Amino acid sequence: MVSTSYFMGRDGFMWFIGVVEDRNDPERLGRVRVRALGYHTEDKTKIPTESLPWATVMMPVTTPAMNGLGETPFIVQGSWVLGFFKDAQHLQEPVVMGTLPGRPSSYANTTTGFADPGDNKDFGYYDKDTETYTYPVRKEESDINRLAVPSTTHGNRSSRDTNATTEVPVANSTTTWNELKTTDESSRGKSDNRGISTETNEDREEKKRVGSEYPYNQVRETESGHILEYDDTPFAERIHEYHRTGTFYEIDADGNKVTRVVGSNYEVIAGSEFVNIKGSCNLTIDTNCNTYIKGNWNIQVDGDVTEVIKGNHSETISGTQSSNVTGNVSETYSGDQNTTVSGNIDIRGERIDLNKE
Repeated sequence: MVSTSYFMGRDGFMWFIGVVEDRNDPERLGRVRVRALGYHTEDKTKIPTESLPWATVMMPVTTPAMNGLGETPFIVQGSWVLGFFKDAQHLQEPVVMGTLPGRPSSYANTTTGFADPGDNKDFGYYDKDTETYTYPVRKEESDINRLAVPSTTHGNRSSRDTNATTEVPVANSTTTWNELKTTDESSRGKSDNRGISTETNEDREEKKRVGSEYPYNQVRETESGHILEYDDTPFAERIHEYHRTGTFYEIDADGNKVTRVVGSNYEVIAGSEFVNIKGSCNLTIDTNCNTYIKGNWNIQVDGDVTEVIKGNHSETISGTQSSNVTGNVSETYSGDQNTTVSGNIDIRGERIDLNKE
């Protein structure tokens, strides 16, 4: 039988707003220590961070939060949170319901409460750009990610354009191709004084190139700089996943996909692979290419085959070689030809001409 001596809410429902000061939960349950306004003093000599109770972080209904299933909480020191106390009389069982973004007016004062205690690798993530462990990293700026508020510049986009691959040569051609670029400058929607859209097809094409609009871009960015974007900006819809080293993939509004790997790329397929390219395929390799096929290799070309070899050509065939040409064969050698046959040579034809110039 469930005890009725304690029933959450019966003795009052106690809300709180506070600041996270510690997230290194010794039990690794995703809990955080919160200094709550009105309940805890900002004087750390009276209530140090280590004396604050651990608060359970409430997860969304899309996360089972059991047996390792679902997502992990992502709250950092300095985050403002909203929650309640399960034990209204004792205030020792806080629950965090969500975070409250704002616009920081100053950097954290690590000597007082209601701030990220920072400056210690045991408390916060080290930000290499500001050389600090403390949040907030920027002040007088919205806590919303810069990629979602494109009025400010995010280094991710600019660095991607700077490092974009350009003028890649195409085999047996004078043409080249460039990696598709992106930028974080916002193209605001155009409308008349009645609020009716006046955007032309040219405006929409430009918007595809220039990026996101608030509030359509849903962004998740981690402390080290990993990024996931789902951008629903009209006519500029994108999906973008980015690793802090610069490796990323992006799908733009036209369905084009750009993938860049700044390190090595390994792909292992345990089953079969089927690839169907409806257009052209251009493959440019700046150094060597080694292909090892342990079974048979079947190639069918319905058109012509052109080979240009600027170096030497060497072929080793351990078995039999057979050629069947239904048309004419023409061979031209600018230098000498030496043929060595260990067996017999059999040449047959209606007419054989051997001419010496």
